[in-house]
Amino acid sequence: MISRIPLRLLKAIKPFQSARIIAPFCSELIKVNDKLVRIVDKELKYEKSNYEIDQTAQDFIDSKGFTLIDNEHDHKLELSRSFGDVQLLITFQSRQPNQGEDEGQEDNAENVPQTQQGNQQQINEEEEQPQDYADFTVYLTKSNGSTLVYECSSFGSEIQINGVSITKDVQAHKKIPTYQRGLDSYEGPEFSTLDERLQQNLLEYLKNFGVNEELAAFIEHYSLDKEQRLYMRWLEQLKTFLKN
Repeated sequence: MISRIPLRLLKAIKPFQSARIIAPFCSELIKVNDKLVRIVDKELKYEKSNYEIDQTAQDFIDSKGFTLIDNEHDHKLELSRSFGDVQLLITFQSRQPNQGEDEGQEDNAENVPQTQQGNQQQINEEEEQPQDYADFTVYLTKSNGSTLVYECSSFGSEIQINGVSITKDVQAHKKIPTYQRGLDSYEGPEFSTLDERLQQNLLEYLKNFGVNEELAAFIEHYSLDKEQRLYMRWLEQLKTFLKN
């Protein structure tokens, strides 16, 4: 049973002044929202004005006989084609460009002794990565269903093989994140530990299927282009949310 509030207390209770709290809050939220809309809109216009569709990418795909799977809402990409009885499939995804930290380093450089600056510069040069790079996986599937898998990276269009394995189920293998592959089952040794002749011939075998420096350069370029298109779409969605 709900007890009654004593009359003496009821008279002492003041009405809750919600308008005095909500009104300033709503007003401030509208200002912040409008400011954010303007910033997002400005960024979106800037990105669109500086983006150009690269027709050379499609020309490359057509000239090499590849089929490209590029879904608008997905960051994953696929290239495929046939070589006789072998089906070639390459999977990769969008990637963000490297963000340099030069500005922050320059700001602190004046307070660092000259010898330390020299050592730091050497470390930075050793750790610096090329702007053009990409990770991708190559599947070579024979008519009997057996598939040879190459885990690759490219740096400045130079292909580096990270591992080679065999699988019977390409679709299941594709679902495993790259960093988790080999954790639950053996997928071969570290590629760099193999005999150099074996390493070289496995690379040559891969290149015979058209996975060469030219293709690596395309993957590096297209992964950045895909990221840019996804970023502009994200800005569009953010702007729509804020305005509705």
